[in-house]
Amino acid sequence: MLVVFGLLGLLGWGALSLFLKLPYTFQAFSFPLLLPWVWQGGTRSLSWVLPLSLVYFFGLNWLPDHRLDWVELLSAAVPSLGTLSLVGLLRQRELTGKSALEHHLARMQALEQGSLNVSAAPNVATLIETAMSAVAQLELAPHLAFIRFHEGRPVVVSARGALERYQGRRLPRQKLSTRATLTESFEMGSYLEGIPESTGWSSAAVPVSARQGQTLGVLLLAREGNHPFQADEKAIVTSLARITGAQLGQMEALQQIEAAYDSTLLALGLALEYRDHETRGHTRRVVTWADQLAQALELDEEQRAYLRWGAYLHDIGKLAIPDTVLGKPGPLNPHEWQQTQQHVEIGYEMLRQVSFLPSETLEVVRYHHEAWDGSGYPYGLRGEAIPLLARIFAVVDIFDALSSERSYKKPWPLEAVLEELNQLKGSKLDPRLVEEFIRVAPYKTPVITLHDYVPPRSLFQGNQGNKNLS
Repeated sequence: MLVVFGLLGLLGWGALSLFLKLPYTFQAFSFPLLLPWVWQGGTRSLSWVLPLSLVYFFGLNWLPDHRLDWVELLSAAVPSLGTLSLVGLLRQRELTGKSALEHHLARMQALEQGSLNVSAAPNVATLIETAMSAVAQLELAPHLAFIRFHEGRPVVVSARGALERYQGRRLPRQKLSTRATLTESFEMGSYLEGIPESTGWSSAAVPVSARQGQTLGVLLLAREGNHPFQADEKAIVTSLARITGAQLGQMEALQQIEAAYDSTLLALGLALEYRDHETRGHTRRVVTWADQLAQALELDEEQRAYLRWGAYLHDIGKLAIPDTVLGKPGPLNPHEWQQTQQHVEIGYEMLRQVSFLPSETLEVVRYHHEAWDGSGYPYGLRGEAIPLLARIFAVVDIFDALSSERSYKKPWPLEAVLEELNQLKGSKLDPRLVEEFIRVAPYKTPVITLHDYVPPRSLFQGNQGNKNLS
């Protein structure tokens, strides 16, 4: 629109000058008509404005008598063209500065949002992908890689651009030592050695370190051509890398603590097995099966952990039951049965003193003998009033009790166990969970050993009158 107004204004001024036969020197004042155009486009507009102005000046100088007066032409054209050029250059500098400021602010906003997203990441895998997305949003380089170290060799755990084909793989032909990966500099070293397409790239390697200074990985950035990364670009990536490193270090420390929790709680659960030899292996089996059932029910990682811990500890209260009762080979009398029933409350009271155990875990310990129809103990809870994790555990615990050998019985055949579970639907067990357990059939998969990864598991108990089902 400004272009149209400028052209019409210039033509109108020229036509008026010819009609009124104004002195040619008045054309020196025509340049203000083109200033809005120049102000809008900066130096880009000068490629059109200056030739157009020259044509305008030549035309008006020539039209009256069909000859050129060079003195008049230059006296009008030079000041106008000079003024337009100066305004265009000054405006371009302003536009360039404004663009640079907007670009910088956009990067700062991307850094802020990326930092918030990294801080909110729920796990290590999501954290790394979030950090990579944040770096990509900075638009510093199209080729990105997040590198961690396995046995001293760099492995690409996430990548973008041309480096994506190396995701999940070691980088080729690396000569890096462990010491070389612990640098705070942006020197590339040999990270891209053996990658053919990297020839001629400009690259930077940014360490990702925990608060304690431990290097957890490297952010690798690369772009085509001889365009080295500048100090401000390095600074912004370093800021994001530090936030990522602090979060990653904290997550890995928490994972180590949780692994220690798992190992400790498993050891407590196994302590009872060493006292009651008939249930040897029971904990590992039910924990594995309960975890697989929980996965099928789409429980989140946190709920699965709480279920697993409850499975480890569900019978911990039996440590307070006399050996004469716990080891009795035959059926229990009413008094002994009453003593045995107390193990759920004893276990709950023991464990609620442990500050890191959540209520969901304690509910598995306390309510794993409640029955769907309300006939269970200690409180006779009915249906969905029984916590979900305790109901899940009940299914696998009864399955294991029926399918395992005891002093008073041989293990039941699988068909008989499944038939019994179907009979218990709606009485002892949640019908939906029984159906899902039979559908998933986790009991057909191998059970972990003590040397395997600790976390998959859970437990329950059900029938009255038999100490091994209590």
